Amino acid sequence: MTLTNHPFDSLNTNGRSFREHPKVVLTIGGADPTGGAGIQADLKTFQHFGVHGLSIVTAVTVQNTSGVISTNSVSAELVHAQLAALANDIKIEAIKIGMLTTADVVRVVAEFIAAQNVPTVLDPIIASSNGVRFLDEDAIEILKEQLLPLSTIVTPNLPEAEVLTGLTIVTDDSIIHASLRLHDMGAKAMLIKGGHSEGEESRDLFYDGLGIEWISAPRSIRQAHGTGCLLSSAIASCLAKQLPLRHSVLAAKEFITSMLDRAMPLGSGQEIFQYPPLALN
Repeated sequence: MTLTNHPFDSLNTNGRSFREHPKVVLTIGGADPTGGAGIQADLKTFQHFGVHGLSIVTAVTVQNTSGVISTNSVSAELVHAQLAALANDIKIEAIKIGMLTTADVVRVVAEFIAAQNVPTVLDPIIASSNGVRFLDEDAIEILKEQLLPLSTIVTPNLPEAEVLTGLTIVTDDSIIHASLRLHDMGAKAMLIKGGHSEGEESRDLFYDGLGIEWISAPRSIRQAHGTGCLLSSAIASCLAKQLPLRHSVLAAKEFITSMLDRAMPLGSGQEIFQYPPLALN
């Protein structure tokens, strides 16, 4: 029996020995029992990019492919204890932040990010796609004031960018205005995702404080679960490997485009991404 490597091996290993110490990336977010989003999807993406994934659970969700039914927040004290245990033991080289819940949890995470001082990707998940709210109003304000300025890049979709900026976003000019507002709020860089817009092309706006760049990809008609999680965790993986920010964003976008053709319906709702398997011959 032989093992055939999948097409992404060159990206995963970058020509290095398998036994070389891997880069370590931490995901902080909610648990998704479908495996399509949340920390489960993050860990699969980390493995795909050849980095070792750590995970901190902020909430346990009740959901299936049709949507989120309920969420159960982990206490700020327990989130703090999880973070302290890892920080005292393992060197963390990049962080991805997903689902947060209460203001106290956001404060704990912000304090941790400030102490770590490593590349950090903030995916500001405010509500589920079927409308279940994750962050309360107080938590959103703390996220804007304390966590947003600490992040290397923030990756909101259009509804999330509207909540963060207070702007109505319907045109290209309003997306640009939102990026400038986020920068004024302390965001170093952002990728405002255009998946909720219309048109044949899905256009994301990347702004790093120096220049604005539109990144386009063919719009998929597939309703895939967890695209934002995969994108942000892919960016974090590349940053851990010390790729420049723009290159990390472009590599993550290329990865998402390739994965859209691999989404499959496992239930009655959204499709779930299937990672390239290791072929057994």
